Amino acid sequence: MGLNKQLNTKNAVYCFQGKMITAATEKSGTTIEKNGKLYESYNSLTGKITNVNVAEGYEGSKDLVVSITEDGETYNLQFGVNSGYFRSFSRMFPNVDTLKDLEIFCTFKEEDGKSKSGIVIQQDGVWVKRFYTYENMGDCPVAIPLEVNGLTTYDYSDQNNFLIDSIKSKFAKEKLPF
Repeated sequence: MGLNKQLNTKNAVYCFQGKMITAATEKSGTTIEKNGKLYESYNSLTGKITNVNVAEGYEGSKDLVVSITEDGETYNLQFGVNSGYFRSFSRMFPNVDTLKDLEIFCTFKEEDGKSKSGIVIQQDGVWVKRFYTYENMGDCPVAIPLEVNGLTTYDYSDQNNFLIDSIKSKFAKEKLPF
């Protein structure tokens, strides 16, 4: 049947406070509890990126879903487009060789009462550098500062759309053999 009620979440992987997590059914020494559910935690995810999609996320937001395949098993790493995970992943993606294996790590730190999350990628034993940096955003739109209730926040809409389009374009250009 062509209609599906739900995505297969068997190999869904999420980033949470510097760890990769997957749904778990019982407690162990490496499980964590989040929102009343159990998750098994991992340090990293290794394999080749075989697909990237934008999906509907929590409460109508957008999520980036990065499919990574290793030894015939595909894992779907999913994170919000409005997250530090997305910003760091998408800003270094132009420097990733999608035909080679890589290892992805989630990062997390609290600094001055603020949480900062991100992703770092290692390929061929070398850390992948960001293509778009704060000092040199190139043709990538900058975030627009907005004042909300007396606090400065940022609108990343134009930047996120640009980065999503650049990721899709890279896959189309390379015509990956998957």
